[in-house]
Amino acid sequence: MQIFRLIACALLLCVGTAFGQSTPPAQSASSYRVLSLIEKYKAPRYPATLYLEGETYDYRIKSGRPVPPTLTDMLICDVWQRITMDLKLKLSPKDVSEDNIKQAMNVYLTRRWDDIAGYRPWTHWNFIRGLKEPQRDQLAKEIAEYIAKNGIRDVDN
Repeated sequence: MQIFRLIACALLLCVGTAFGQSTPPAQSASSYRVLSLIEKYKAPRYPATLYLEGETYDYRIKSGRPVPPTLTDMLICDVWQRITMDLKLKLSPKDVSEDNIKQAMNVYLTRRWDDIAGYRPWTHWNFIRGLKEPQRDQLAKEIAEYIAKNGIRDVDN
C-alpha cells in the first residue's frame, strides 16, 4: 500500500512540475521556532462521525486534489481564512499584523473545532490550544513574518 502511495506522490509531483504548477520554495519553516512545530505535530485521533472520518486535508489527499505545499502553509491558509471569513477583515497579506493573527488564533480558543472551517480544523484547533500563551504570542509573530515573506501559498493562488 505504501508503494502505491509513493508512486502516486511521485506522479503528482512530476505532473504538477510538467504543467508549470510547481510552487516556488518558501522560506524554511524550520527558521521559525514555534511555527515549525506544526510540521511534526500529531493531533489526537479525529473524532469520526457518521458522515466524516477525517479533515478536508485527508479527503483531498485521498482523492488526489491539490493541497498547499507544506503543513506550515496549510496552517497559514487556515489562519488566513479566520481573518477573511470569521473576522471579515479586508486585508492583503502584505498588510496583516501580529495583532490580526492573534485575533484569528483566538477563534481556535473560543469556538468548538467543528464550528471552524479549513483544511485541518481539528489539527489546528488542538495545536493552538496545546500551546502556552507565550508560545501562542510567538506563533502569531512568526505567522505574520512568514506571510510577509511568503504570502498565502494556497492552491487557489
